[in-house]
Amino acid sequence: MNIVRQLRSGQRRAVLGLCQRYASKDQSKDQSKDQSKNQSKNQSKDCGKLQASSICGKSPGKSGEPSKGSGKSDKGPDKGKADPKRKMVTMIDGDGVGAELTNAVLEVCCAAKVPIDWDIFHEHKAPDSEDVSPEVLESLYRNKVSIRGPIKSHKWLDKLRKELKQFAYVSVCQHLEGHESPYGKFDCVIVRDEFEGEYSGIEHRVVPGVLQTIKVSTSVGSTRLAKFVFDYALKEKRKKITVAHKANIMQLTDGNFLEAMHEEADKHVQEVRFEERYLDTVCLNMLMKPETNDVLVSSSMYGDVISTIAGSMMGGIGMCPGYAVSSKGLMYNCQIKPLQEMVGKDLVNPTGFLLAAVLMLRELKLDDHAARIRCAIQSLYRDSDVRTQDLGGEAKCSEFVQKVCEILTSE
Repeated sequence: MNIVRQLRSGQRRAVLGLCQRYASKDQSKDQSKDQSKNQSKNQSKDCGKLQASSICGKSPGKSGEPSKGSGKSDKGPDKGKADPKRKMVTMIDGDGVGAELTNAVLEVCCAAKVPIDWDIFHEHKAPDSEDVSPEVLESLYRNKVSIRGPIKSHKWLDKLRKELKQFAYVSVCQHLEGHESPYGKFDCVIVRDEFEGEYSGIEHRVVPGVLQTIKVSTSVGSTRLAKFVFDYALKEKRKKITVAHKANIMQLTDGNFLEAMHEEADKHVQEVRFEERYLDTVCLNMLMKPETNDVLVSSSMYGDVISTIAGSMMGGIGMCPGYAVSSKGLMYNCQIKPLQEMVGKDLVNPTGFLLAAVLMLRELKLDDHAARIRCAIQSLYRDSDVRTQDLGGEAKCSEFVQKVCEILTSE
C-alpha cells in the first residue's frame, strides 16, 4: 500500500510540473501576441486554480508533497470563495492503473484549461469493509457529476450502484478515424439496464445440487429505462432505437421489458424509428452491418454482451467510454479492468478514459473544451502513428498523453 501511495504522490508531482509547463507556455504565447497584461494574469490565475484544486489540494509543504488525509488528499477550493463559472467534479482513482488514468485526465484538462475543481479520492472504501466511504458518498451527492477509475471489488460496485440507484449504463461506441478497424465507420450507443434483470443479484440453493437465479423485471423499472432511452435519442438527435431481447424464451420478464419499450415508442412515432430484434440477431448485425446500428437498448445481462462487442470493435473494451445514470447524478468511466499486472509500468491505454472525460465535459456544458480534447485525440490517431502497446504501437501511456497535450497547447 505504501508503494502505491508513493507512486500516486510521484504521479501527482509529475502532473503538477507538466501543468506548470503548460501555464508557462501559454504565458509566453500571450506575450508574443502582445495581449494585455490583465488577460495574461487571468489565464495564469485560472491555470493556477486548476493546479491547486486538481493536484495539490491544500498548499504543499516544503517537500512539495500533497496534503494527505483519510483517503481523500486533494480538495477543491473553499465553497465560499468558489468561482460560480467553475465546475466541481468528484474523481475516484480506483484500483490498479486507475491513478494513471485519472492523472491522464488531470493533465489533459490542465492543458485544455478546463474550468473544473476536482474533489479527488485516492481511497474509495470505508475502513475495514467493502462499503463505500462516507466521504465519497457525500461528495457524489453534492457534486452530482463524477469520474472514476476501475474498481476491483464487485461488492463495492454493487453497493454503490444500489446506494445511488444507478438504473442505466450508457456506452458510446464510435470509430476513431486513423485507427485500423475491420468494421469500417460505426457510431452506436448501447443503453442497458443496471438495476434489474440478472443484476438484481437474487440467487439461492433450492436443494443440494440445484441452484437458482431469479431475473427481476418490474413495470416501474422497465418504464423508467424506456423513457430515458427515448429522451436520450431525442436529445442526441439519434434516429433509430433497437431493443435486444429474448421474449420468445423469457415471455414474462423480457416480455414486460419489451412492452414498456413499445408503449414509449408509440409516443414518438414521428420522431424516432423503433424496432425489436432478438439478442443474437443484434449481435450479428453489430459485426456484419455495424453502420446500421444507432441506439441499442437491452436488459442487464444482454447489455454486457453487446457493450463488450462494441468496445472490442473500437480496439478493446477499455476504449469505449460510458457513464452510469441515476437521479442522484452521473458517473463516468470506461469499462477497463484494474490491470494490477500493469501498475507502474506506464502501459495502460488512456484513450477510453479520456473520451469518458469528454462525455462528462459535454454534460457540464463545457462543449468547447470537450470538442478540443476530442479533436486532439482524433488528430493523434489520424495524423500520427502514436499508439499504445495494446494497439500494436510502442508508446507509453505518458507519451500518448503528452502528445495530446502538445496538440492542445499548440492550437
